[in-house]
This record gives sequence, C-alpha cells and structure tokens, in this order.
Amino acid sequence: MIKIAVSSGDPAGIGPDICIKAFGQKKIYDFSPVVFGDKELFKSRANTLGIDVDIQTYKGQKELPNDSLWIANIDCDLNILPGKPDPNCANFIISNFKQAVERTISEEFEAVVTCPINKEIINKGGIQFTGHTEELAKLSKIDRAVMMLATKELKVALATTHLPLKEVSEHITQDHIEETILIINNDLQEKWKIEKPLIKVLGLNPHAGDGGFIGSEDQEILIPVIKKLNDIGLNISGPHSADTAFINTNHQDKPDVILAMYHDQGLPVIKTIGFGKIINVTLGLPFIRTSVDHGTAYDIAGSIKADESSLIEAAKIAASIAIN
Repeated sequence: MIKIAVSSGDPAGIGPDICIKAFGQKKIYDFSPVVFGDKELFKSRANTLGIDVDIQTYKGQKELPNDSLWIANIDCDLNILPGKPDPNCANFIISNFKQAVERTISEEFEAVVTCPINKEIINKGGIQFTGHTEELAKLSKIDRAVMMLATKELKVALATTHLPLKEVSEHITQDHIEETILIINNDLQEKWKIEKPLIKVLGLNPHAGDGGFIGSEDQEILIPVIKKLNDIGLNISGPHSADTAFINTNHQDKPDVILAMYHDQGLPVIKTIGFGKIINVTLGLPFIRTSVDHGTAYDIAGSIKADESSLIEAAKIAASIAIN
C-alpha cells in the first residue's frame, strides 16, 4: 500500500488535531499515512480532544494497519500548549517538515502532505523561512516550484508567491512566465494525466493593460510568451482581465488551470468558492506534495472544532497521483 509522509505543522495549531481526527479514528483509506511529530504531544492532544486513539511508533514497517495512528517520532522537548505558539519551537517545526520531505525524496514514501505552519513564528525563532513552496524547491535542489490550489471545479496557479505587492512586477519577466507555464503544463500532463491542458493566463494590470494604456507588461511580456508557447504546441489563452476571468460562460472552453500573476489576484477567488475543500499542490517537484488550504487556527486548537476534511482530501489526491 502507498505510504504518505504527513508533516504535522505547528504543534500549537490545529495540525495535530486534524491528523488525529483524519488518521487516528480507524478510517479506511487506500494509502497508509505516517505522521511526523512528537508522539507524546500527540498522546496529550488526543486526550485533550477526548479522542481514544491507538498511537504507534513508525520504524519503517511496510504494513501499517489503519486502526492505529502511526507517528514517525521527533522529540519536541518543549511544553507546547494548544493555541500558544512559541518561536522556540521553530527548529522542531522545520525538522518535522524537512524529515518528511527528505524521506519522500529518498523514496521511503510516495508523497508528502503538509499541515499548516506560521511563517512569522518560524522567522521569530531565528530561521529565515518564506514558505513551503520556496523551501521545497531548495530541498529538491531545483531552481523553482509553482504553487497551485485546486478544487474539483477549479485550479489556480501562481506566477509569484509570497512577495510584497510592490515587488511583483519586477519578477514578471518573459523567462519567468515561460518557465512557470512549462512547469504547470508538464505536471498537468505527467501527474494529472491531462493530455493538452488549457492554461488561462491572467493579465498583471487592470483589464490586462487595456492595450498598453494601463501598464506595458501584458503587451510586452505576457503576449509574446503566450504566442511563443502556442507556436510550439501548448494550449495557452490570455492575457485575460482578472476581474472577469473566473466567470464561466457557455461559449468559453473551461480552463484546466488559471495562472494568476500574484498571490492575492487568484487565491481569494478559489478560497471563497471552495474553502475547506481546497488542496495546495506544489508543481515542478521530483515527488508529490500536497497540503491543506488553511492556516494554524490557534484559536480553535485543542477544541475538537478543527475540520480535517482538507487534510483528508490532500492525502487522497496525493495517493491518487502516486497510483497514476
């Protein structure tokens, strides 16, 4: 059976809660999840949640019965309380994440799924950390990866990720956009089995620049790249005005993915449509990585209120891609 490494995220947040609810209640899956985290912390959190769970230590076993929660133990050595984030926990959070990724790269696991972290806490703890996507590229020793959020109805990828808005335009170059589109196209073909994906590219400026009257990037950067890639057989449309690009009409072909130029151009739409049912996928990696679509939710950690459905969906999608 496929084994999936699950990085449990910030232990003060809902990561442990959703792992316990998703994988510790004898639910039957066609994959075996192994959660990276502190075994004693999970025992304590399960007790806080009032959930009876059989917690076992993973030591490389090939057969992992679904009636137990399997933990790849990493000692935290701190007294972490639900809802009380601690910058001193930064090293543990990153170690948890890195071990899950590195053991997936080594092919002990077929995919990695990540639970939420807090970049502010990690940076306050003395570790420079921009985000999962950027760190995954470093660990994989590739130049860059692409973030994509997906529901059953919509996929949105990002040309840039965690940048201040004033820095976005300087990163929108022809080389960058071409590389981004090629990564998206290749992953959708190879991992999602979409023969010729339709990629809908959003303009950077309002109304995609209005022919150059509202900024020049759409005319001078996006249009030449789209033409170049279509000339070699890709299926790209755009640039489209972002204010109407997500509206589907009967006479339009439904895109396989929409490429937004920056974080808050694309993600508010998909999160409004499908929050709680979205997964985060990293494209361009030599392995499969998916994630939940939400944050650490410190305010409900340890209270049984956390919804595990996004984690379950992320794991199911990772497993389905691995099987393909």
